[in-house]
Amino acid sequence: MKEAIILAGGEGWRLKPATWVPKPLLKINKQTLLDHQIGWLQSHGFENVVVASNRTDLTKQPVKYSTEKNTLGTGGATKKAFNQIKGNVAYVMNVDDIVFYNPNELFDYAGKGAGVLLAKPTLPFGRVTLQNGINIVRFQQRSALEFYVSAGHHVFKKAVVERFFPDKGDYEFTAMQRLADKKMLQGYTYHGIWFTLNTMKDLLQTRRFFKS
Repeated sequence: MKEAIILAGGEGWRLKPATWVPKPLLKINKQTLLDHQIGWLQSHGFENVVVASNRTDLTKQPVKYSTEKNTLGTGGATKKAFNQIKGNVAYVMNVDDIVFYNPNELFDYAGKGAGVLLAKPTLPFGRVTLQNGINIVRFQQRSALEFYVSAGHHVFKKAVVERFFPDKGDYEFTAMQRLADKKMLQGYTYHGIWFTLNTMKDLLQTRRFFKS
């Protein structure tokens, strides 16, 4: 059985005061962001979906909740949510990172213990190439950078989470480098469309995409 954890505890502070709606409940594509992500996982055969949040009223979809009274961070929230994972591995994703691929590709890729979906970020500014320090010879709008970053989608084995993840705190600042040092972290490159919803501009761009 394929299982997944959606980290949905974000309040979306960078979206305020334009909207006070919690990030998982932001509307895109005539449904909430969380419902979109749940439907995406279910369409690829994920049966047990656990939503890690401080609320239990975010969706009417058949999911389980892993609730936290106090903020645990991504590492603590993931570690607690794994208590509701029946198998030995789970797909772990941020609610605000939308991608378009088959998540089973990454799910089947984390043989050493952990896997990360990697994407090249797009520069939000016009990239300028100068000649002689003054003459612009090339102007590129929204060019892709040459390095990879995490796209917010991961696969972790339960044993890795139990051993390396903190009870409180973000795994990005604790567990990930330790896993890399032990050669237990694999990267899977993704070259498709990637939306990460942090600002109102990101939200409007995502809505336009789905509307079109």
